Amino acid sequence: MQETRLRIIEMLRIRGGQTVQDLARGLRLTRTAVTSHLAVLQTRGLVARSGLRPGSRRPSVVYVATPATEAVFPKSYEEFAGSVLAELEREGTGRLDAVLRRIGDRWIARDLPRLEGLTGRTRMERVMEILTERGFLPRLERSRGGTRLYEHNCPVMRLAAAHPQVCDTVHRWLEALFGRSMQREQCLRKGDPYSVYTIRSAS
Repeated sequence: MQETRLRIIEMLRIRGGQTVQDLARGLRLTRTAVTSHLAVLQTRGLVARSGLRPGSRRPSVVYVATPATEAVFPKSYEEFAGSVLAELEREGTGRLDAVLRRIGDRWIARDLPRLEGLTGRTRMERVMEILTERGFLPRLERSRGGTRLYEHNCPVMRLAAAHPQVCDTVHRWLEALFGRSMQREQCLRKGDPYSVYTIRSAS
């Protein structure tokens, strides 16, 4: 993000509601420059108007940071999750496997309702929507030999690199979504350029 806009967001989160004048003074910018940056941030859903503040001449609009700004700042979720998995594995592989199975069950329970009543190509298209939303950068390739799923990104790559069982959790989730048995032929975790699954035909 552009540095000045990030500083505006930081000010709004630290100090709460601010007017254009407040921001201009704090950032040593002109009111025109601040107004321009605020317009961009509002368009992106990162800043919103939140009432008026009385002034000597006329009220000033107060701006606040929206909840969407959470995504702007660094997070350590992945590192924390990796530490949790490592501790579970130290307690025994069986403990980690059981936890990952329950996580997989929750993923399946979360996403299967979106596929209710869908079959064939319609179901596959909906599954691809879900995978795209989850950040897998998926692509389907159909040929005489069947259908292959390509994943050009793995949102849990760092976790899977340290704990291969995570890949198995993803694999089971995919099979539940497609409603088909799938064979993994390539895997990003193993250094392949993308993961590839062959989706077996319905028997």
